[in-house]
Amino acid sequence: SLAVVTCGSVVKLLNTRHNVRLHSHDVRYGSGSGQQSVTGVTSVDDSNSYWRIRGKTATVCERGTPIKCGQPIRLTHVNTGRNLHSHHFTSPLSGNQLLCKVIL
Repeated sequence: SLAVVTCGSVVKLLNTRHNVRLHSHDVRYGSGSGQQSVTGVTSVDDSNSYWRIRGKTATVCERGTPIKCGQPIRLTHVNTGRNLHSHHFTSPLSGNQLLCKVIL
């Protein structure tokens, strides 16, 4: 049987096309959204690549409750406690806009 992703699970997200993991640390962009920077890293052992699965804002998601396909979730960076955000701002580094789709 396949493993089930649940509320409270801690995961690393891998982009299989480019073999990079979603990474963040306590550094904010100086322009644009001003949010915490998020990048992709190749290191397998990186401690800044852990994300906790949580329910959407103002929704109770009891630890251990299975996540359903298509269910809105929040990804919270374990080391900083900040949520992954997407905005209509381009990256000040690459000029690209963040587009995410996470398949659990």
